[in-house]
Amino acid sequence: MTDTTRPEDLSAEGVIEAPRSQLRDVWDQFRNHKGAMVGLFVLVLLVAFVLIGPFLWHVEAIRVDPDPVKMMLGRNKPPSWDHPMGTDELSLDMLARMMLGGKVSLAVGMVAMLVAVFLGTFVGVLAGYFRRLDGPLMRLTDMFLSLPLLPLLLVLTFLYGPAIKSVLGVIMGSFTLIVVGIGLTSWMQVARIVRGQVLALKEREFVLAARSIGTPARRIITRHILPNVVSPVMVAATLGIANAIITESVLSFLGQGFPSDFPTWGSMLNNAKDNLTYPMQMVWPGLAISLTVLSVNYIGDGLRDALDPWVRGR
Repeated sequence: MTDTTRPEDLSAEGVIEAPRSQLRDVWDQFRNHKGAMVGLFVLVLLVAFVLIGPFLWHVEAIRVDPDPVKMMLGRNKPPSWDHPMGTDELSLDMLARMMLGGKVSLAVGMVAMLVAVFLGTFVGVLAGYFRRLDGPLMRLTDMFLSLPLLPLLLVLTFLYGPAIKSVLGVIMGSFTLIVVGIGLTSWMQVARIVRGQVLALKEREFVLAARSIGTPARRIITRHILPNVVSPVMVAATLGIANAIITESVLSFLGQGFPSDFPTWGSMLNNAKDNLTYPMQMVWPGLAISLTVLSVNYIGDGLRDALDPWVRGR
């Protein structure tokens, strides 16, 4: 054993152990968060339900039976072997509609989160690194924070919805409009978090050393700044997924999201509110939204603790 070798670096046999990777430390800390592990398990089940379920459950989720007699006889059925979640007012299988609606709702949450994180990170890095841009960009961020987001989204869908749907189609137009609308109104928190991190990072020794040898600002940002702001951005991204899913559900519930004949969890709630005699039609999508939001929030809490070096070092 050399003078520089610490006793804790040796195993019982006297062999120096390989250093632990940071990823393993993060996973060990995340695994100790029981709520995060339960949330991850529930989220994996929900994703498998909406992605793998349609390959196992071959039942029509959109097309209504053209026979009016069969439709009347099959509407609002309770759960059974043929329809484990029952049927709705149009005799459509609720399980198949939950799978299709969940796929759309989760896709909206993921893509809207990516748009918000990209915009927020871009604005936050520019505001934190370039002093001249800090004031204008932060005032722009404050202006967006002061806007009532839900009424703004309703106005955007009302004004630009018909034009976008006429170009991209009803379904794809609705998806694009909702994703862009949520992303454009949800980036401000990420921008403020990233700005604070960049303000601290640009005064660190490794950044000052890079600037002293003439490294361009673009290279400093991409090689030194961005890798060190990944942790708070990941936490904000997980919470952004939950907010995007809730916002899409609210828009669909108010009739300004996807068309009523195309299932999302929010639109299914909207359809079920007029048929309260059969409450299970509202329970299933409401339960799915609640489980998704809770699981994502718990995962965000676990990531926040796991990515914090002070917590990992306890």
